[in-house]
Amino acid sequence: MIKNFLQSITATAIAMMITPYVVTGFQVDNTVETILIASVVLVLVNFFVKPIVNLVSFPINMVTLGFFGFIINALMLYITSYLVGGIMIEAGRLTINYFGVNFPTVELPLWYLTLVAASVVISTINWILIKILL
Repeated sequence: MIKNFLQSITATAIAMMITPYVVTGFQVDNTVETILIASVVLVLVNFFVKPIVNLVSFPINMVTLGFFGFIINALMLYITSYLVGGIMIEAGRLTINYFGVNFPTVELPLWYLTLVAASVVISTINWILIKILL
Protein backbone atom coordinates (compact mmCIF):
# COMPACT_ATOMS: atom_id res chain seq x y z
CA MET A 1 0.00 0.00 0.00
CA ILE A 2 2.66 2.53 1.01
CA LYS A 3 4.96 1.25 -1.70
CA ASN A 4 2.28 1.87 -4.34
CA PHE A 5 1.60 5.33 -2.92
CA LEU A 6 5.28 6.27 -3.04
CA GLN A 7 5.60 4.88 -6.58
CA SER A 8 2.61 6.95 -7.66
CA ILE A 9 4.07 10.09 -6.12
CA THR A 10 7.47 9.46 -7.75
CA ALA A 11 5.97 8.77 -11.17
CA THR A 12 3.68 11.80 -10.94
CA ALA A 13 6.57 14.04 -9.88
CA ILE A 14 8.66 12.93 -12.87
CA ALA A 15 5.66 13.42 -15.16
CA MET A 16 5.13 16.92 -13.74
CA MET A 17 8.75 17.78 -14.50
CA ILE A 18 8.56 16.49 -18.10
CA THR A 19 5.16 17.90 -19.11
CA PRO A 20 6.16 21.61 -19.41
CA TYR A 21 8.67 20.61 -22.09
CA VAL A 22 5.93 18.95 -24.15
CA VAL A 23 2.99 21.29 -23.51
CA THR A 24 4.25 24.87 -23.52
CA GLY A 25 1.11 26.37 -21.94
CA PHE A 26 1.56 24.23 -18.82
CA GLN A 27 4.19 25.57 -16.43
CA VAL A 28 5.34 24.23 -13.07
CA ASP A 29 7.81 25.97 -10.77
CA ASN A 30 11.02 23.98 -10.84
CA THR A 31 11.41 23.88 -7.09
CA VAL A 32 11.48 20.51 -5.40
CA GLU A 33 8.82 21.55 -2.89
CA THR A 34 6.35 22.64 -5.56
CA ILE A 35 6.78 19.48 -7.61
CA LEU A 36 6.49 17.19 -4.57
CA ILE A 37 3.47 19.03 -3.18
CA ALA A 38 1.79 19.05 -6.59
CA SER A 39 2.41 15.35 -7.12
CA VAL A 40 1.10 14.45 -3.64
CA VAL A 41 -1.98 16.62 -4.16
CA LEU A 42 -2.62 15.14 -7.63
CA VAL A 43 -2.30 11.58 -6.30
CA LEU A 44 -4.66 12.37 -3.40
CA VAL A 45 -7.17 14.11 -5.68
CA ASN A 46 -7.07 11.12 -8.03
CA PHE A 47 -7.57 8.78 -5.08
CA PHE A 48 -10.39 10.61 -3.28
CA VAL A 49 -12.18 12.89 -5.75
CA LYS A 50 -11.86 11.06 -9.07
CA PRO A 51 -13.95 7.99 -8.08
CA ILE A 52 -16.83 10.26 -7.05
CA VAL A 53 -16.64 12.23 -10.31
CA ASN A 54 -16.42 8.97 -12.28
CA LEU A 55 -19.53 7.66 -10.53
CA VAL A 56 -21.52 10.84 -11.15
CA SER A 57 -20.41 11.11 -14.78
CA PHE A 58 -20.86 7.43 -15.62
CA PRO A 59 -23.78 7.99 -18.04
CA ILE A 60 -21.86 10.68 -19.96
CA ASN A 61 -18.80 8.45 -20.04
CA MET A 62 -20.86 5.59 -21.46
CA VAL A 63 -22.40 7.76 -24.19
CA THR A 64 -18.99 9.13 -25.24
CA LEU A 65 -17.43 5.66 -25.11
CA GLY A 66 -14.94 6.70 -22.45
CA PHE A 67 -13.66 9.88 -24.07
CA PHE A 68 -15.15 11.95 -21.24
CA GLY A 69 -12.37 10.46 -19.13
CA PHE A 70 -10.00 12.99 -20.72
CA ILE A 71 -12.19 15.79 -19.37
CA ILE A 72 -12.27 14.15 -15.93
CA ASN A 73 -8.45 13.90 -15.89
CA ALA A 74 -8.23 17.55 -16.92
CA LEU A 75 -10.62 18.46 -14.09
CA MET A 76 -8.42 16.62 -11.57
CA LEU A 77 -5.39 18.52 -12.88
CA TYR A 78 -7.33 21.80 -12.64
CA ILE A 79 -8.24 21.06 -9.01
CA THR A 80 -4.56 20.37 -8.34
CA SER A 81 -3.50 23.62 -10.01
CA TYR A 82 -6.09 25.47 -7.93
CA LEU A 83 -4.78 23.98 -4.69
CA VAL A 84 -1.06 24.30 -5.51
CA GLY A 85 0.17 27.76 -6.32
CA GLY A 86 3.14 26.84 -8.52
CA ILE A 87 1.18 25.47 -11.50
CA MET A 88 0.24 27.86 -14.30
CA ILE A 89 -2.06 26.93 -17.19
CA GLU A 90 -2.46 29.19 -20.20
CA ALA A 91 -3.16 28.91 -23.90
CA GLY A 92 -0.17 27.59 -25.78
CA ARG A 93 0.89 25.04 -28.29
CA LEU A 94 1.40 21.33 -28.14
CA THR A 95 4.87 20.45 -29.36
CA ILE A 96 6.03 16.87 -29.38
CA ASN A 97 9.70 16.02 -29.82
CA TYR A 98 10.35 12.29 -29.77
CA PHE A 99 14.07 11.44 -29.83
CA GLY A 100 14.86 14.35 -32.15
CA VAL A 101 11.85 13.83 -34.45
CA ASN A 102 9.57 16.87 -34.33
CA PHE A 103 5.90 16.19 -34.90
CA PRO A 104 3.63 18.96 -36.25
CA THR A 105 2.83 21.67 -33.71
CA VAL A 106 -0.81 21.98 -32.70
CA GLU A 107 -2.07 25.39 -31.58
CA LEU A 108 -4.19 25.28 -28.44
CA PRO A 109 -6.09 28.59 -28.42
CA LEU A 110 -7.89 28.05 -25.12
CA TRP A 111 -6.45 27.27 -21.71
CA TYR A 112 -8.70 24.26 -21.13
CA LEU A 113 -7.36 22.59 -24.28
CA THR A 114 -3.90 23.05 -22.81
CA LEU A 115 -5.22 21.51 -19.60
CA VAL A 116 -6.56 18.46 -21.48
CA ALA A 117 -3.27 18.08 -23.39
CA ALA A 118 -1.25 18.36 -20.17
CA SER A 119 -3.45 15.82 -18.40
CA VAL A 120 -3.05 13.37 -21.30
CA VAL A 121 0.74 13.80 -21.24
CA ILE A 122 0.92 13.44 -17.45
CA SER A 123 -1.30 10.35 -17.52
CA THR A 124 0.71 8.74 -20.29
CA ILE A 125 4.09 9.40 -18.67
CA ASN A 126 2.72 8.33 -15.30
CA TRP A 127 1.40 5.06 -16.76
CA ILE A 128 4.73 4.29 -18.45
CA LEU A 129 6.70 5.04 -15.28
CA ILE A 130 4.41 2.94 -13.09
CA LYS A 131 4.88 0.02 -15.50
CA ILE A 132 8.67 0.47 -15.33
CA LEU A 133 8.75 0.86 -11.52
CA LEU A 134 6.67 -2.26 -10.86
